[in-house]
Amino acid sequence: MQHLQSGLSMTKTIPLIHKTAAIMQLGILKQYVDDMWPIINEAQLPIYLDSTSAQYIPFRTFAKFLQAVFERLSSQDFITFVQQGAERYSKEIAPIKQAKTMQISLDALGLFLPIQSAKLSSAFLNTKCLQHCLELTLEDIKPFGFVSELYTICVAHHYLTQHCFDIKVPSKYHVVSQEKSGLDKLQISTDTPQFMGQMSTAIFYNSTIEASASSQQLTWEKIKPPFSKQLSNALESYIGRQDLSLEAFSDIIGIPVRTIQRHLAQDGSSYRKIKESLNIAFAKRVMVEREVSISDISGHLGYTDPSQFIRAFRKIENITPLQWRKKARTGRKS
Repeated sequence: MQHLQSGLSMTKTIPLIHKTAAIMQLGILKQYVDDMWPIINEAQLPIYLDSTSAQYIPFRTFAKFLQAVFERLSSQDFITFVQQGAERYSKEIAPIKQAKTMQISLDALGLFLPIQSAKLSSAFLNTKCLQHCLELTLEDIKPFGFVSELYTICVAHHYLTQHCFDIKVPSKYHVVSQEKSGLDKLQISTDTPQFMGQMSTAIFYNSTIEASASSQQLTWEKIKPPFSKQLSNALESYIGRQDLSLEAFSDIIGIPVRTIQRHLAQDGSSYRKIKESLNIAFAKRVMVEREVSISDISGHLGYTDPSQFIRAFRKIENITPLQWRKKARTGRKS
């Protein structure tokens, strides 16, 4: 994969997050609501995430889910809800291994959160105090920027405190969002001042450590895969659960249909090709793992009748689904 890619395919991205984040937040939400399905449906979250082979979901649906919960829970319950999920998710990002310095990897944060770049720096405030600063540039998640930023800050904070022994409580933080009403509702403690309308999201920590350490800086920047790969990752969690048209998927990820089509054409692909490829991969996995009829599989994938699915399968695999299943089972026995 090239570090720098020019052209149309790099002008639009689909922010993703690992499905573990959603699974954990859904598990915590059970403590606060009796029926989660209205919230799940409103947010258009993929269902049964623990049973899909997909690893990622569109971050926009996750942010929409957080927004729906924010509007339903009390301020204190919402803070606890996000903090608990963020702490658990931060432990999944990378095994806890406390370091004596700030020399930790930013790769995990970048790969598991919707951020474009990150910078972690340390500098002396005076002879007895160091100031650490984690600065993040988030991907665009309109109109859910406020809850997206809160969640990202929480995950980043827990990640840092678990891996760096001299980081405890933030001294201040910067937020890009200017939704003061949201902060007022959450009644954020003034013990840790926040500064709104900043150029980037940032968390600051002060620590009193031996002056033998020197100022340092780590940087990380996301290498974006082709748009077709991003779309495939975003769509995969819906395959076999919802039959999404291009228009429906466009609404989920918040990107106009024509923009999606242009970017996929730049990659030499199309929504139909990607969806069909994911359909076949889903069918092959199910045929190996379960005793499911071809008719049931085709129905789950949204085909109008089994013959339509069989034609699509044969077009890609050059054999019928039944022939493929027999061959796959024979191979597993040998």
